[in-house]
Amino acid sequence: MGQNKALLQLGSETLIEHVIHRLIGVTDERLLITNSPEEYVHLNLPMHGDILPNAGALGGIHAGLTYASHETVLCVACDSPFLQPALLTYLISAMETEDAVVPYTETQEPNVGRVPVLHPATLAANTTSRTTKKFQTLCAVYSKRCLPVIEQMLADSELRVHELYRRIRCREVPPAIWQTFDAEGVSFFNVNTPADFERAKREQDFRI
Repeated sequence: MGQNKALLQLGSETLIEHVIHRLIGVTDERLLITNSPEEYVHLNLPMHGDILPNAGALGGIHAGLTYASHETVLCVACDSPFLQPALLTYLISAMETEDAVVPYTETQEPNVGRVPVLHPATLAANTTSRTTKKFQTLCAVYSKRCLPVIEQMLADSELRVHELYRRIRCREVPPAIWQTFDAEGVSFFNVNTPADFERAKREQDFRI
């Protein structure tokens, strides 16, 4: 977006301040993973940089798990101003023997193919749809047990967080469950574009 979106002003607070306030009462430790700590001194939070730079979200999760004092760590993005504490609390409580608890959203995508029909000169389109999962990787809970797996992935330059879920014991939380705590899934809203920020400004009065 051409600027640090975490510091965009949304109402009386910046995006990251909204995130921090949503975490109060949910976690008793809050760490900020950042490679520009000078920009966040005013937040008075413990700050740590990525252990392996340029590793994306997986590198941030790795740093958070490494520096956190608890075995179980809730990882959220700095630009999610509408996090719902009830959902975050549920995700933490759902961790049992798994290595991660991750909600996912679903989208319907057309599964367009061509199949032969009776007339040899005719083809019919198969327009059935398929359901695709999108894991909410930065509104999820991870165990420190993930660290050896993540470190091997980083060593192999495998930075896809969803690949981590195939290598660990992951509890996938479907919409039917998480909608009990966040009916519209606003916890998963991120400000990635100017249009997203405009939407956040329109919705802030009844989301915050």
